[in-house]
Amino acid sequence: MVLFTTFILTSCTMVTKEDLLYLNDQIVSLNARVNKLQDRLNQKLSEDLNTKIEPIRVNQAEMGAELDKVKEQIQTLSGKVEENALLIKRQVERDTTGQDMMKAQLADLTNKVAQLENRLKMIENTLGVAEGPSGKGQVMAKEGQAAEESPTTKPSEEVGVSEEQRLYDGGLASFKQGKYEEAISSFKIFLKKYPTSDLADNAQFWIGESYMALKQYEKAILAFQDVIKKYPDGNKVPGAMLKQALAFYEIKDKVSSKLLLKKIIRKYPDSNEAKIAQAKLKAFR
Repeated sequence: MVLFTTFILTSCTMVTKEDLLYLNDQIVSLNARVNKLQDRLNQKLSEDLNTKIEPIRVNQAEMGAELDKVKEQIQTLSGKVEENALLIKRQVERDTTGQDMMKAQLADLTNKVAQLENRLKMIENTLGVAEGPSGKGQVMAKEGQAAEESPTTKPSEEVGVSEEQRLYDGGLASFKQGKYEEAISSFKIFLKKYPTSDLADNAQFWIGESYMALKQYEKAILAFQDVIKKYPDGNKVPGAMLKQALAFYEIKDKVSSKLLLKKIIRKYPDSNEAKIAQAKLKAFR
């Protein structure tokens, strides 16, 4: 303002005091208008910015609420799965759980895991799911079969073969022919008629093997559990425990599988099953 006034004074020698005052008033007025326009512009820009940002804020809030809801559901499902898995592991460790209770809990656990897989699409990677028919799970099952000894059949002391032996041999023949349902039926009839037979633990073991071949792993676990509980002094117990471990692996429960493998090593350190269990534990790492 001072420079402008000086310019006027030097340019016009006839400017009066009233003229200077008038010019100053004009400059003040113009500055006031400029400031007012600037304030209105700033206010307009602020309003426009808030109008554009508000929908984004609302959308972010809604997305955040939905995300919290999903996280809560995931946490609830995970807690239930872990709780049921822990119950099953404890039951296997004690070898005292009834068939009906264990079967129901296994089915419940499998169902919850399936629901969690469908919702998050990440359970398979997390648990290290077995691959397809030619994948790791099938190789594991085949290796387990190599560890077991073929049940030894005792030749009849009589000249002819007894009804007991014929019934057992018939179930075994059905199994070898791939008629697993028939094999299960034959061995169950055998156990009903000859519950105290020397071949009873073998028959029960083959029932579990038949379920494994049918990929009915929950039923296989229960069948092998009968071998362990009903014939604790038999020579099929280590093999039954190994098969249980493989079955748990197939239903994506690596925790229970590892638990059983460690138990085999601890209880039967010199057995062939213990060697296989050690190899499987190394493969899990």
